[in-house]
Amino acid sequence: MMSGRRSAIRHALAAAAGYGTLPSLVRAASDLGVPAGESAGARTVGVVVVLGAMALVGGLTLRVPRRARAAFAGQALATLAISISYLMAVEFIPVGLAVIIFFTFPVLITLAAPLVEGHRPAVASLVAAGLAFIGLALAIGLRFEGLDPRGLALAATAALGATGQFFTGRLMSRHMAPQQFGTLVHLLILPFLVAVALMLHGGGLALPAAPAPALALVVVLSLIYGFAYVMHMRALGEAPASVVAPFFNLEPVVGLSIAALALGERLALVQYLGGALVLAALVVAARGEEQAEARA
Repeated sequence: MMSGRRSAIRHALAAAAGYGTLPSLVRAASDLGVPAGESAGARTVGVVVVLGAMALVGGLTLRVPRRARAAFAGQALATLAISISYLMAVEFIPVGLAVIIFFTFPVLITLAAPLVEGHRPAVASLVAAGLAFIGLALAIGLRFEGLDPRGLALAATAALGATGQFFTGRLMSRHMAPQQFGTLVHLLILPFLVAVALMLHGGGLALPAAPAPALALVVVLSLIYGFAYVMHMRALGEAPASVVAPFFNLEPVVGLSIAALALGERLALVQYLGGALVLAALVVAARGEEQAEARA
């Protein structure tokens, strides 16, 4: 394995571990009075400040090259979809279930990669899609009583956003450093996040009056998110999305483990089996990619 790919894998695993902590931190902050929408806005402010400072200290300009503007728009839209949808989903459905639904995005990337990255669909991709569909059906359950459809829709929207974020992140990394376009992306989406937070909570914000533990949680999740985002985009700068995505299987493992240990959440056995099938789909997709590269 080339050093570039090894580095991409290390960065992807670091990003996945960081992202996996966020749903539980957001839920904990929500329980202390800070709604998920406000957590998303606050972390975005933190990312703009930290990444912007990193870019300026490094002598990098905060300007999007003309040839990268389409990819930048896609990255901003995808990041906005994740920021609003994924973290708000945990207000309606359990963290573990939100993680399982969201984590269908690596399979979506594997299926879309032939069109985006220019290679023909493999049998492994079709098998992975089938396993993921069955796993998702088991995770959600055939009966929808007790499951808020808003949470399900938000988590699914976030999965689509993540798919777009991977492909556009790969394109952006060819033209700019992650701290450059990461600053501009989050600066662009910030007004939308603030507007959503105000709309959902009657025109006011709970964060300024939140207790100190809630504020501390928001600071921590902001720092973790900024770190994970930079690691994520660095990985995409070193390897294609279809190569990087399977290694994000660490994310739901981290997310489910923290939800169980810290929040006391428990999923039914059939839901754990469904999540296992989704992860199995990722393994199949990853092995199929390795075989395709070996034949190339």
